[in-house]
Amino acid sequence: MNTDSLKFQKPVFLKWKNKLGSTDVSQDSFERWLFVQVSGVIFGGKTGELLILKKDFFNIPFDNCRKHIGSFCKSWQLNYSILVVTGGSIKIIIYREEAVNLRLKRASKKILHCHLNYPFGLSARSFLYEISERWQKNGRIPHEIGIALGYPLKDVWGFMGLNNFRCNGSCGWQIFGNPEPSIKARARYENARRRAELLLQAA
Repeated sequence: MNTDSLKFQKPVFLKWKNKLGSTDVSQDSFERWLFVQVSGVIFGGKTGELLILKKDFFNIPFDNCRKHIGSFCKSWQLNYSILVVTGGSIKIIIYREEAVNLRLKRASKKILHCHLNYPFGLSARSFLYEISERWQKNGRIPHEIGIALGYPLKDVWGFMGLNNFRCNGSCGWQIFGNPEPSIKARARYENARRRAELLLQAA
C-alpha cells in the first residue's frame, strides 16, 4: 500500500477506532477482527473478501453479527451480501460495489453469459445474488465468485478449466499463465494485512 493511500484512509481509521470505545466488548473484538480480515479490500485494492462465520462466533448471535457487519461496512463505505445461511454458519462477502462492477465489465462475456449462463446486464448486486442462488441450490461455492474476490481473471478461468493456461504454482490461490500479476496482487493483500495489524497494535 502506498503512502498516499494510507493518508487518505487515516481519518476514516481514526473515526472508526474512536467509535469502538463506545461499543460493547464483543462488538469491539468482532470489528477489530473484521478490520484485519477485510484489510485487503480497505488498503490493498482487493475487490472483496469472503468470510465464513461459525455459530456463536465471538459468542455473538448471528443477528448481532449481521448488525455489527453493517456498522463496520458503513464506517468504511463498503458493501456486504449474505450469500448462504445454514444452522451452523453464515457465508458473507464484504466488497466494494464499484470495484466488482468494473471487474464484471472486464470479464469475458462469452464465459459469463454463454458458458456459465449468467444473465446480461450484470451488476455487483445481481451477480452476487446469482452466486448466492447457485451456492444454495448446489451446495458448492461457485468458483466464479473469484471475480468479486480480486483474483486475476486468468486465474479464475484457469482454475475452472476455461482457458488454456498452464498452472504455474500457487500464491494463496492457483496461478495460471503469467505469474507476475498474481504474485503482485498477493503481495498487495499481504502488505495490507500487515498494515492493518500494525494500526491496531498502535491504537
